[in-house]
Amino acid sequence: MSLLAAAKRVLCLWFPDWPIQRLTISQPELAAAMFVLSTETKQGELVRYCNRTARSRGVRSGMPISEVRSLARPRDLLQSEPWRAEDDKLALQQIALRCERFSFCIGLEDAEPPECLLLDVTGIAHFFGDEQTLAEQLGQSLAKRRLDGRIAVADTVGIAWAGAHFLAHAGQPAVIASGKRLEVLPIEALRLPEATLHKLHRLGVTTIGQVLALDRASLAKRCGKSLLMRLDQWSGQLPEMITPCRPLPKFQVDQRLEEGITQPAPLEQLWQLLLKRLLGLLTPRRLGVRQLLCLVNMENRQTWETSLRLCEAVADERRLGELLRLKLEKLRLTAPLVRMTLDASEVAPLSAAQQDWLAGRSQDEARQLAKLVDRLSCRLGDQAIGVAQLSPEATPEHAVRLHAANETSAVSFTSHLRCFQALDRPTALFPQPRPIEVIAVTPDGPPVVFFWKQTRSEIVACWGPERIESRWWRQAFVRRDYYWIETSAGERLWIFRRLQDACWFWHGELL
Repeated sequence: MSLLAAAKRVLCLWFPDWPIQRLTISQPELAAAMFVLSTETKQGELVRYCNRTARSRGVRSGMPISEVRSLARPRDLLQSEPWRAEDDKLALQQIALRCERFSFCIGLEDAEPPECLLLDVTGIAHFFGDEQTLAEQLGQSLAKRRLDGRIAVADTVGIAWAGAHFLAHAGQPAVIASGKRLEVLPIEALRLPEATLHKLHRLGVTTIGQVLALDRASLAKRCGKSLLMRLDQWSGQLPEMITPCRPLPKFQVDQRLEEGITQPAPLEQLWQLLLKRLLGLLTPRRLGVRQLLCLVNMENRQTWETSLRLCEAVADERRLGELLRLKLEKLRLTAPLVRMTLDASEVAPLSAAQQDWLAGRSQDEARQLAKLVDRLSCRLGDQAIGVAQLSPEATPEHAVRLHAANETSAVSFTSHLRCFQALDRPTALFPQPRPIEVIAVTPDGPPVVFFWKQTRSEIVACWGPERIESRWWRQAFVRRDYYWIETSAGERLWIFRRLQDACWFWHGELL
């Protein structure tokens, strides 16, 4: 069973040689000419961009314009214009506005000069059928405007960018990229600075997979933090925000009162009216509320504010009303209420209610679970309802972390890959290991007796050891030998010997 929080999906749309593309579309005759864009530097006027015809004559970026003229053939029409970065960026923003039917959040890549559009397509693909169909329709829309765009869809901006630049090709379907598939790509797909790329090439590192296999501490020391940042953005551990070209609309309603109110009944009528007006703004756009802010102003100029965060986008007036009522039960008016504001500070596309015909079950159970989590969060607080998320840590007490269940960053109730066999780990793990005294046949051998709080326990069976070590730069250095033991009382316990000082600890048990 899983909550219906959609995984983050990003579409990258790359326009190769965008400055040349832009001018060629407006001036088709430039396609047959030897066309270059130049820029003024301390070394003189140099080539910044050139078209296919110019490249076939040997023109390259950074070449002096005087040398370009010597490469032109007698019948070539040589065209040279100064490069205007602002015009390119403005034209890219205009294309972004035309693509708004494919995404509610479209922005430019964080690069100078930008050549890519980034589209947040989380929860949108079902309006088109699937992600492939969405990308195909986007490609057809570009083709009508004679634009050459390379499209890739992935879980992160970094993977989508790499897929668009290194896997997508002109005239071919969009790429639905995955991290494992892209690990064979060159390190240039990580969007690294030239200096960092040069260092990695000198070390013989040429692919992303080779970088991921290296020690992070060594990478930070040799190549700086920029490389680790790109690796974390690639994997999704460090989110990348998309700054929309057009600011997102603000969904906010408020009501001022000539005479203040203090009674519960008119107060409930007021927020119900505001909630209905707010959903009236969202429903035509097929959007739902992910976070709702409620602000109350009183006659004595005091304010009261509360927020409601949901596991999924919701546009159900009854469900939102029940949750908002729970929040407003905590409101204590010190003076008559004169103004109330409801602000949908975070919205998202509504999820489609689909039937899983193969499995023979619907998503109703997951929706009911999301409703339960929302109600408990309202009653107990957002941080009181946690979701366990596996972490890539060898030390058992750090292998699981709790995240708020209604956070978008939390991994919500999804089943993880089974890394261990049955009963490899205890069903009850103590937050901190308990020190015990142990008698063993040999100093480094398995235990035969242990003492806990002056209670002696005979060990009738023992399995192990399993050695667990941690990396020193992540946390305190750990070196342990774990044993499963069975006592004469029938208890199954998980204990370990700390290798640094040979001390023993009891860490968990099988209930």
